[in-house]
Amino acid sequence: MTSPAAQLESALATTIEEKTARGSTDQLPSAQGWHPGARIGATAERGALLAHNDDGSTGICNLENGSGTWLNPHLEGREPDFTHRPYSVWRWMAAYNGRPACLMGRLAPEAARLELRANDGTVAEADIVDGTFAAEIAVDMVSLRHARERLEAHEADSPEGRAEFERLLADSRTEMTKVKVRVYDSAGTLLYDGAAIDATD
Repeated sequence: MTSPAAQLESALATTIEEKTARGSTDQLPSAQGWHPGARIGATAERGALLAHNDDGSTGICNLENGSGTWLNPHLEGREPDFTHRPYSVWRWMAAYNGRPACLMGRLAPEAARLELRANDGTVAEADIVDGTFAAEIAVDMVSLRHARERLEAHEADSPEGRAEFERLLADSRTEMTKVKVRVYDSAGTLLYDGAAIDATD
């Protein structure tokens, strides 16, 4: 299996090369100081790897079939807000077209374990590395079962196509709030039990 460090190195090199070729040098991530975090789908067709830099920048690497293909950097960093729950969300995605739902971000310092829980009783444990977490869970999101057909029924740039896309985004958010998260500290004490995302995510 390709190591997280190798996946990050590959994604970073591709991103810098392609951004430089397009003249987007003002948006270049630093070439040094990156560290891999938690990941999902390490060898799957599509996965993701969180990353953080010594300068405070963060990023999410796109993975394809075990290779890092692109780094989506957040050069200003992300200031975590643990006011209402012991984690902050960097990315979430609802389950559609056969893909699992996922949740990724940063854990509060006192948090040691995070679980995703579906209504059918399925539980998925998050990968946790350097205070970052990444989890995915296979769940049937009823309103998204035919997401692709709903989109393909309209021209993408038509008013109908844009409206359907907005409806799918709303359905995705509604479905994702049905996925629950439990967070525990290192002693096994429950710190949080609630919806995976909220209106700010």
